[in-house]
Amino acid sequence: MTLRAKIEEKVFPKEKQEIPVNVFDFDTLIEKTIKNSKKLKEYFRMNLIYYQLISGKGLEFDKIKEYMPGYDPRRIDWKIYARTNKLFVRHFKEERNFDIIIILDVSNSMLLGTNEYTKNEFASVIAGTLAFAAVEAGDNVGGGLFSSKHELLLDPDQDYYNLLNIMTNKKMYGGKKNWKKLAERLLGIYNSDAILFIISDFIDTNVQEFIPELAAGFAKVYGIMVRDPIDDKLPEGVGRIYLRDPDSGEVVLTDLEEVREEYELLNKRKIEQMKDAFHSYEQLFFKLKTGDDFSTGFIRALGEEQVIIS
Repeated sequence: MTLRAKIEEKVFPKEKQEIPVNVFDFDTLIEKTIKNSKKLKEYFRMNLIYYQLISGKGLEFDKIKEYMPGYDPRRIDWKIYARTNKLFVRHFKEERNFDIIIILDVSNSMLLGTNEYTKNEFASVIAGTLAFAAVEAGDNVGGGLFSSKHELLLDPDQDYYNLLNIMTNKKMYGGKKNWKKLAERLLGIYNSDAILFIISDFIDTNVQEFIPELAAGFAKVYGIMVRDPIDDKLPEGVGRIYLRDPDSGEVVLTDLEEVREEYELLNKRKIEQMKDAFHSYEQLFFKLKTGDDFSTGFIRALGEEQVIIS
């Protein structure tokens, strides 16, 4: 046995090479989903921002109605108030119901994390919160988990508990990313007027493998990038360590100080390229960190994407 092989066997013994999977139990995931949904309730008030986020277009004007307590004050027509000294609100038609498809990347790189939560745990909260918001708005929710080893895709319905339930199954995690296969499967299963959310760290991802087809095949596609701090910036004061690629298994002895700057610049460049690729096909792309408060990070991300109520 070579020296390298001995080192690999000692540092990464074969019986321990399987990446451990951490998931929330069902009750915990429900609790965190509802908690985050409550924080977003005011932001999604009257479903106006939710509607434009989902549909990607403005609301169709319907009629003027006299203002009543509980109406959204942002809908007040101040020109009418100036003439009549009475409050009226603009009422809009909402074109529903949408099929909301939420896809959670469960590949190996999503199982890692240095914060309180792993990326897949944080992503499950995002998926649950989006599903809850969609059901509350009267839409149908489908989707599920996907990697090269595992696939479980649900038809759209209004029972988001099914989606949360499969995200608590540890056996459904692990494998590599396979974006081309994912695009083929989604286009073959779901309707073209569906709204698609993909939640992933997008590590080692060529966006051109899937975004052109998905952008052409669905009403809207949203990429939500979930990143652990170490995905973007290496820890300081570590020195030389052995690193193993979670997909290929390759082990490399690396001095983190020597590659730190290049690592950070490369990641920034890749994230910008990913965002630009989504935007070039008129789709939206958010980035959230596992250490962030989800509701705050989500609202901030929407603001950066300039979701405007007309």
